[in-house]
Amino acid sequence: MRIGIFGEATEPQCAAVAREAAALGADTLFLEANALERGLPLSMLDGRTFYRGEQVDDLRGFYLRHVPAPYAPAVERDGALVLYEDWFTTFMHSRERATYFIAWLLQLAHRGATLVNGPHAASVMQYKPFQLHALRGLGARVPRTLISNDPVAIRAFHAEVKDVIFKPIMGGAITRTLDEEALGRLEDVTASPVIFQERVGGEDLRIMLVGDELVSSVAIETPAQHLDFRADPVYSGGEATYREVRLPEPVQRFCREAARACGLTFAGIDIKHEGDDWVFLELNSSPIYLDVELKLGHPISRAIARRVVEAGTWPAQK
Repeated sequence: MRIGIFGEATEPQCAAVAREAAALGADTLFLEANALERGLPLSMLDGRTFYRGEQVDDLRGFYLRHVPAPYAPAVERDGALVLYEDWFTTFMHSRERATYFIAWLLQLAHRGATLVNGPHAASVMQYKPFQLHALRGLGARVPRTLISNDPVAIRAFHAEVKDVIFKPIMGGAITRTLDEEALGRLEDVTASPVIFQERVGGEDLRIMLVGDELVSSVAIETPAQHLDFRADPVYSGGEATYREVRLPEPVQRFCREAARACGLTFAGIDIKHEGDDWVFLELNSSPIYLDVELKLGHPISRAIARRVVEAGTWPAQK
């Protein structure tokens, strides 16, 4: 039998899942995210799917490292991002490629294939307000949050909460402090809302969940405390250390219920912890985890591969 991985064979996490799948007796077909961009042949013919001339409808388990999405092509010039001169044509090509892949993935899910994680879950994860809604609905502690494009409401929130951070609704940027300089530029947010939250202290925890199995729970340790640990050059350079953390049963339950509420089979969950306070920040549908696996031996790739390989033993739906 074989499984599919949406991602590059050379990408470390994809390669790790493929190795674990091989240990379980499964071959891997890599479906590169840039396959269409490279002109590799893909076809759907009356409900059958062909990749590079080979029918691939026998695959019923997939690990999705990347879900393609359209993008606006830009390049940095004189310190600013500017669009390519042919940006519209390039954007429309990327939109059509992404639509093809998403339609294929939705078709696979409709047929009963297991996607870890499918496009429904991946798209939900882009919408952080829904994550907060789901967590709050479960009774989990989340930061006080304002999502707004109204400078008056933002200033009132800042006056009440005092220590406030902000970040984009869809992510893709480092969290920043709402300081005096940022308060002076609030007119910039009127065009689109921004997430404003109380700053929560404590250590950064990263939880890895596959199905109901809590595979990894660690504190991320860097030399200095940062507003966003991703900004620490020690972390981004792969030199961070990790300490195993035992989660109380209620926090474990919140993790499982939150992943389930968001439709995630595989989830990376970020928590701030200080004393008896466990504050849920967000969930990620395709988290980076390999550094933890390599340094602490947590079997994250194995758990993903097992979930995907087991899907290949289930009868396919017609």
